[in-house]
Amino acid sequence: MNESDDILGMIQQGGVHYNIGGSTVEEIFTELCQQLDLPSGLDAGLFRDSLVERERIMTTSIGHGIAVPHPRSPLISKPEDQRIFVCFLDKPLNFEAMDGKPVYVFFVILSNGSQSHLRILSRLSYLFQQDSFRALLRKKPDTAELTASIQQYL
Repeated sequence: MNESDDILGMIQQGGVHYNIGGSTVEEIFTELCQQLDLPSGLDAGLFRDSLVERERIMTTSIGHGIAVPHPRSPLISKPEDQRIFVCFLDKPLNFEAMDGKPVYVFFVILSNGSQSHLRILSRLSYLFQQDSFRALLRKKPDTAELTASIQQYL
């Protein structure tokens, strides 16, 4: 499986979600975790708490209105349970980004270990460097448009 298929497969497992509401990090993660299709055995409350805890340590915003929330420690062990949840917020939220721009989209990473997490983060980081990919994200594309763009770059 190539890098594009790997990332696309994880996004297909996690899904693309729209209009996630909330005015605080906690509210957004609460609503988000109620909507996600999590792997069997992973409690939504535990996942939410781990995202909030990680965000308290340091922002996961990477600039340009994009954040990559993730648990600090793996909550799953099987590679097939890994997911990327693409989540467009109802309203942009201040995430203490270095560039000062409020976050409007999350790529929530659920990985099974450090090596996998870093590989995923590397591929996503490459995508986020592409001006046209960021422009597409600002339009809140549908799943087909998003995956076609990912295939183009990876």
